[in-house]
Amino acid sequence: MELDPDNLALRINRASAYASDHKLDNALKDYDRATALAPGSSIVFLVRAEILMRMTDYDRAIADTSKSIKLTPSNARAYLVRGLAHMSKRDYRSAISDLDQSVKLDPGCSTGYMIRARTFDLSGDRSHADADYDKALQLEFSPTDAMAFSGRADAYAGKRDYKRAEDDLGLALTLEPRNVEMLRKRCEFRALRGAFELADCDEASRIRPQDPNILESRGLVYLKKGAPDQAIEAYDAAVRLDARQPTSLYGRAMAKREKGDVAGSEADIAAALAIKPSVADYMATIYGIK
Repeated sequence: MELDPDNLALRINRASAYASDHKLDNALKDYDRATALAPGSSIVFLVRAEILMRMTDYDRAIADTSKSIKLTPSNARAYLVRGLAHMSKRDYRSAISDLDQSVKLDPGCSTGYMIRARTFDLSGDRSHADADYDKALQLEFSPTDAMAFSGRADAYAGKRDYKRAEDDLGLALTLEPRNVEMLRKRCEFRALRGAFELADCDEASRIRPQDPNILESRGLVYLKKGAPDQAIEAYDAAVRLDARQPTSLYGRAMAKREKGDVAGSEADIAAALAIKPSVADYMATIYGIK
């Protein structure tokens, strides 16, 4: 890179590597340079928007996806990412409008239906949410693809069928037994059906120590179990690693409230809502925490 700092392909490849290694600030710097080198590339603006989403900078993500759409109006993923940004800002009407367009452009993509279902769910429209979850379940499915099982598990979880979601993750894990995200999700789904087992969270932590998402899942299990002290300990560890994770802050707020720490709870809620305005809807709808 030092010999050819304006090489667009090298810049994008390094940004992608940084993103995979969770070095988002470094990734953003490379994508900033990439957009300056290729201001007519819709893809560059889209991938930068995806980094900005991970950094919870939803306004800039909307701006970048809007540029991407202006350059390539037929890009379904750009509408999907912009819809996610609107959903995160609690602008469900704008989110659904974008997700409608994403699904129209790519009707075979289950992700579009899943995210639109989630948006309907957060807005309180269960009938449309269930219809979209059902549509995602009806799309072509590969029994040799672990991610296909994982995606179907998410759809079942959206319909509150946690047993079938857990079963699908079991099938996914036979194909990818060290998949941390699948282990973490199964840990959560088991808690949501009342089985407060931490074996999957423990295994995920052994594979990837110091992962804030795994620690957050552990906090959720303890919170649903009615063990606020242990929940706070897990959420504290998650927040130390990622202070801008709104669901960790919100979960910790609920655990603090159970302990009678009203001031601490309100401070965490305010911080979580400042980062992601839809977090209270998300936690209430997806996890029953309110």
